[in-house]
Amino acid sequence: MSRIHYPRTTVSQRRLLFETWEKTKYVAKACRAARVSERTFYYWKPRYETGGYPALEQFASHAPRGPARTAATLEQEVIEQRRQNGSWGKRRIADELGKKNNWIPVISPNTVKRILQEAGLWSAAKTQSSPTKFEPVSRTAERPGQSFNVDLCFVPAEHEKEVKLPAVSGSSGRLVVERVKSEAGAGDYPGAVFADEQLDYAQVMSAFVAASKAKEEASPGQKAVTETEKLSLQARKRLLRQREMALTLERSQVRAQRRQEDAAWQALRHQRQAHSAARKQQRLETETCPAWGSKKAQDEQWCQFREQRRQQLNQRYQEDDIWRQKRLDLRAGLSDLGLNTRWIAVLVVVDNCTRQCLGLPLFVAGSNLTAEMVVEALLVLLPPELQFLITDRGTHFTAKVFEQLAKGREFIHVLIARHRPQSNGIAERFVRTLKQWLADKTWQSDLQLAHLLANFLVEYNDRPHQGLPTPGLSPNEFANRAWLM
Repeated sequence: MSRIHYPRTTVSQRRLLFETWEKTKYVAKACRAARVSERTFYYWKPRYETGGYPALEQFASHAPRGPARTAATLEQEVIEQRRQNGSWGKRRIADELGKKNNWIPVISPNTVKRILQEAGLWSAAKTQSSPTKFEPVSRTAERPGQSFNVDLCFVPAEHEKEVKLPAVSGSSGRLVVERVKSEAGAGDYPGAVFADEQLDYAQVMSAFVAASKAKEEASPGQKAVTETEKLSLQARKRLLRQREMALTLERSQVRAQRRQEDAAWQALRHQRQAHSAARKQQRLETETCPAWGSKKAQDEQWCQFREQRRQQLNQRYQEDDIWRQKRLDLRAGLSDLGLNTRWIAVLVVVDNCTRQCLGLPLFVAGSNLTAEMVVEALLVLLPPELQFLITDRGTHFTAKVFEQLAKGREFIHVLIARHRPQSNGIAERFVRTLKQWLADKTWQSDLQLAHLLANFLVEYNDRPHQGLPTPGLSPNEFANRAWLM
């Protein structure tokens, strides 16, 4: 079938085209009346809506435009984005500007780099040449909801802006917390003299030799003091941990004793109720009253039991106050030594295809989190079309209840290789992004942390993501387009 050729339209054709369209509101009828194509109609429509009929008088100039120079307003916006977000690179800034333009790119990453270089805001990253090594092949899910990456993230129950969020691992069933490196004494070594640029080479070398000799000739007493301080700190930590374990054991014994006392009291109550019911039944059947004084003696004995019970409960309240104070003292001592005793676990569930995060349920149980709690949260979040669930080999994901979840929901549980967290890199990178976002936030309770997580979830799913097959789109936008395709 040959293609129809339409010659260039005249002014009268264009006027007739839009007059007919204004009357009928049908594009096809207007095009037939003016004998033009619908493509011509949509070509002139923006100019007609902007300037009316006078805008239809002349064609747009075909003369070449000015040089392809980025608009000054766009350059200024790039500079402002860089100043407000110093950690953003060229690709992130270009993606953010595209997001404001309804996900249509307005500037390339290299143009962003050029603008930042001209403004003096670009520092070239140092590249290190590495030997050729094996690069594993990675693949992602083909459609949304097909595969999910799951991981656990542990954060302190309380956090201040100045305190660094440590790396925490819970795969072994107990929390392994990263040791925060001390900055004290970082420059106290002989080689630090080479940083002094005011000294020439001979002076620096002489200073280095003198500092090395001074360190070697340090008095044994100073070394002994340092070792004593280290040992005393370790001994204090060990002593506090022993006290904490002893307090926990004592509390469990007290609770076991209280359960026995409560069971004995309930037995007395049931015995009194049964005796009262039997006495009423006997009086109804025989129509005679029991011997005088027997009920009074029983009531007096019951009052004595109740008074003993009240005293017992009052004693419990006092013991509980003492136990709480001891626990607070232990936690204060551990906090003074730089040890965090309260943690909150956050479950991370990320779509392998779209990088969407379905939710961030938190658990105040922290280090006492169980596999049952994780499964209960996943039952709410996981979609029915799930085929693969990727996790590490932590105790929370290798329990029998997790295997039952996989069989019940009919998906395959994929366990990554040991000591290879890169295999679950999507979830691991999400945890890193989450902790970077929380680093400058403050919270004092789990409710405040939950509010922060809700804000992060909305921001993360709607911001440009560089790991998607279509760079520059957000997880939400990519998911919408994926479902349409």
